[in-house]
Amino acid sequence: MNPTYIVNQLSEKHFQDLLNLYSERSWTKTRTSDEVRAMIDNSYIFGLCDSESDQLIGFTRVVTDYVFRATIYDVIVMERFQGKGFGRLLLQTVVNSTLIKSIERVDLYCEDNKVVFYEKWGFEKVPATTNYMRLIK
Repeated sequence: MNPTYIVNQLSEKHFQDLLNLYSERSWTKTRTSDEVRAMIDNSYIFGLCDSESDQLIGFTRVVTDYVFRATIYDVIVMERFQGKGFGRLLLQTVVNSTLIKSIERVDLYCEDNKVVFYEKWGFEKVPATTNYMRLIK
């Protein structure tokens, strides 16, 4: 595994890397630059950067009230770095951060094929009796 470091603010270069990273995924590829900037401004972010190239290779963000609830979104690692422990490192950093440790409940949304990965961190599927609802505008 390459040496890495975590950032909680993105330089302009890292922002461009994030846009490139988002363009690789079906669930994030339609996000515009302006939307991503606004998203970052309203989230607590964790960027994983490669020490050698200073490239952003992983990213996630947390939306929270800092007391009762937090939701982790967009856990994403550059394709060529997947399967090498970088996703684990990124999630370990988030879960062990002082931001998350004091929050009563942390939610996370993921694709079906990632459930087992997140269960290793203590996340559990929400019971079917919970009504997850959405309003799309």
